[in-house]
Amino acid sequence: MRNELINTFITRIAAEALTEELDLEARWNVFVKRTEATEEKFKPKLRTFFGVQERSVLSRMRRTPVPDLGKAVRAELEKAASPEARLAAQEYVDKVFDPEEWLIRFEDVELPFAADAFREAGQAVFVDIEVQAAFDVTSAQAQKKLKDLVSKTSLAVNDTTQARLRTALATGFDLGESIPKLSERVAGVFDIAKGSRTEMIARTEIVGASNQGAHQGYIDSEIVLTEIWIDSRDDRVRTSPHNHSLGNEEVKLDERFSNGLLYPHDPNGAPGNVINCRCTTKAGKLKKAA
Repeated sequence: MRNELINTFITRIAAEALTEELDLEARWNVFVKRTEATEEKFKPKLRTFFGVQERSVLSRMRRTPVPDLGKAVRAELEKAASPEARLAAQEYVDKVFDPEEWLIRFEDVELPFAADAFREAGQAVFVDIEVQAAFDVTSAQAQKKLKDLVSKTSLAVNDTTQARLRTALATGFDLGESIPKLSERVAGVFDIAKGSRTEMIARTEIVGASNQGAHQGYIDSEIVLTEIWIDSRDDRVRTSPHNHSLGNEEVKLDERFSNGLLYPHDPNGAPGNVINCRCTTKAGKLKKAA
């Protein structure tokens, strides 16, 4: 009899664990489907943005004389550019690439898609925990989180483009190239921007906005006490040095997970903890009705 009770208990625990795993997998799949839909809408706008940026840089280059380094030592192709070329490239890019202009224009491109992802995630939380209200993406807290997210992204994206232009042009200056050859180098920078960088930016920013929206939904609900980390549970989950393989780790809403994040894509996390992250969360324990 005792053995039968033990077997029954073990069977029940195993069944509960399987049910929980299937629930987490289902939730992650819904999350991915929702964010990917927004990513696919965002990507063409990103590519258009980088295309406009490329044409602007090339147009300004045609009106900006190429610096003459005189007898500066030419760097070999396999070596870093000379100090003279790096300085010249920095000054030249400052003339053909206006960071203030592109910060504003990138924010205008990203904000509508980030807001959609934020709102959809917050509303999904309300539906999941049966809050009979509409999630308010216009609240002061929500708007601040969105503004901070988009501003930080715009700065990082444009800083990267500016740095890559300087690197590409410094090499060209060392080789004594003229505008046609230098333009090819610029085109190469933007080919990558419109390809792999667009994929990375879209995923990172939309997933980030979605996770921030979910976290805001937990707060706004006023009944969520804990949240549970959900990873994709495959061999692509990062484990070192930024651990995202947290299974169903559960923490209080105002506490950090064991990897130091308040939630996936916590804006205070290191870049390695944020870029291309595919994790999300779900509401855990709720306040009992009075």
